[in-house]
Amino acid sequence: MKTNKRLDYTLIAEGYAEYAFIPTYLRLIAEQYKIQAVRSKLGFKGQNAGKSKVLKEAEPISTTAILQSHQLIVIGIDLDAVDYEQEQPKHTAECDLVLKALGKTHKNYGNRIVHFVTVQAIEQWLAYQAYKIGLAEKFLENSQESKHQSELKKLLYGPKDNGPNMDRVAEKIATSADFNELAKQSRSFAHFHNQVTAFLALYNK
Repeated sequence: MKTNKRLDYTLIAEGYAEYAFIPTYLRLIAEQYKIQAVRSKLGFKGQNAGKSKVLKEAEPISTTAILQSHQLIVIGIDLDAVDYEQEQPKHTAECDLVLKALGKTHKNYGNRIVHFVTVQAIEQWLAYQAYKIGLAEKFLENSQESKHQSELKKLLYGPKDNGPNMDRVAEKIATSADFNELAKQSRSFAHFHNQVTAFLALYNK
């Protein structure tokens, strides 16, 4: 029986929920391409790092990941703001900021990098698929980005806005999520999802 091709990756992201949702998402999507996605110990899991630390440490962490022969670097931050316009200029500018923070790693190994910027926060992504586990109604496309993340944290996590509970809820939603549907619900997720699927398709050729 043929085993799935291994993909070692590093995740550089801000908070607790990212380190639950994104690895689960990557594992499930990678399996569709007969790939086993394995997250490295680099990054900020369990630290609630915040945007400034992610941007400051992006280049040294990504350099270490390349030296350790990781095939993929996933990096992302929250926009912490709304972005209503069709072209999403704030989202685009923040994406440029993320890639700039990677320095020479992006210049030399851009084909190994996938980046994301959540409009508001990752709770917006989670909220769209929360109906799958009975936490919320099914929301209209592009309807949650106008809500403050504190409102969605209350919806998703209730009174337990702590790391372990955020991990649990984010992983549960990711396990049940329809990612193709989420890509239609959230433009910022679609931007990320399209990069991931393009990378995986090439990786397993």
